[in-house]
Amino acid sequence: MLWQKCGLIGAGRMDIINPDEFFAHFPRLPKTIKPKSQSTPIYNCIAFALGFENKPWWPAAGTDAYWPAGCPQEVTVSAFAAAFATLGYEPCSYGHLESSYEKIALFTDENEPTHAARQLQSGIWVSKCGSNVDIEHKLKELEGPLYGKVTMFFYRHRRSS
Repeated sequence: MLWQKCGLIGAGRMDIINPDEFFAHFPRLPKTIKPKSQSTPIYNCIAFALGFENKPWWPAAGTDAYWPAGCPQEVTVSAFAAAFATLGYEPCSYGHLESSYEKIALFTDENEPTHAARQLQSGIWVSKCGSNVDIEHKLKELEGPLYGKVTMFFYRHRRSS
């Protein structure tokens, strides 16, 4: 599955696994980025974007991945929109920072979801890269051969801490 790509070996390291392969997937990403987590296969980009780090989220019946009940078990934008809606996210038109909203960007390749990133209160985006590390990045820096392009945004009112 796509969410497992970008480094399946070396879990638990606080550096990028297979950096040459990693940066080949993300040609716009500066090679000076610093990992924000250890590598781990426990969760994926969708779970991380939604704030979960205990198991992957993916519409794959019969696997260890979680997918909300009642949401289509298919890798489509509408299935992901339905899953995000279970947590209060709605589609929105743009990804610029709005302090009262949490935002998620959905990447697609030929209209098939491939990746999700979450916007921090600072406006920077964070992503879990397969089984590799979590990173902070500019939104378009992950566009490329692996994840395709950002094609949709979702938002919900920011929850008070």
